Amino acid sequence: MSNLIYFLRQIKYNRAHGMKWSQVRYFFRWQRSLQQGSSSLKDRSAWLTFPALDKLDRWARPEHRVFEYGGGGSTLFWCDRVGEVITVEHDAGWFKALEERMAHEHRARWTGHAIPAEVGALVPFPDPAVPEHFASADLASVGMNFQAYVSSILQYPDEHFDAILVDGRARTSCIRLCIPKLKRDGLLILDNAERTYYTDRNQDVLAAFSVQLAGMAPVIYNRDPSETRIYRKR
Repeated sequence: MSNLIYFLRQIKYNRAHGMKWSQVRYFFRWQRSLQQGSSSLKDRSAWLTFPALDKLDRWARPEHRVFEYGGGGSTLFWCDRVGEVITVEHDAGWFKALEERMAHEHRARWTGHAIPAEVGALVPFPDPAVPEHFASADLASVGMNFQAYVSSILQYPDEHFDAILVDGRARTSCIRLCIPKLKRDGLLILDNAERTYYTDRNQDVLAAFSVQLAGMAPVIYNRDPSETRIYRKR
């Protein structure tokens, strides 16, 4: 099956989940991203849907501050566009590689925090859908808790950040804790938002937001679509 036929079929099968025929305009960018040698770090691109990348590219300003749960190509994407970037990363090996890469960057002020999961769940049967459990559905994270990782944002003042990207571990918990740190009119960016358990228990705090972008869409570096949802804090 050709890439174009596959791409069109994905749109057809996911129209009920927000995909649109107009997204065919992303086909050539999507196809290039699948070529050997393409990568998030090499291309200085966040690993998000194409509509989200375009929206964030238009939105970003040099005076903005951004916090991201999970670093990588997104770190470079932000550093090319905003004045300050704070990254928290749970994977020590990946963080070391990112830190080495960032040593050669001179665009934005960057601060990185390597905060691995802690051994031992906080409750006997942790549920990743419950914010207070600080748990991840990732199989490698069974029996671990991400309380220190998620709580790292608490060291910053309230309404300090213009955007917060939730694209790491324990996303349900990240959403719950990070909201006070986001400015009014700031953006909360949730990747893989089609996983409804990220938001099911956070409807009360998300009531303070309006949805700026939603729905399944083509993803850079991925064959299959996903949803990057962008909220604006009212």
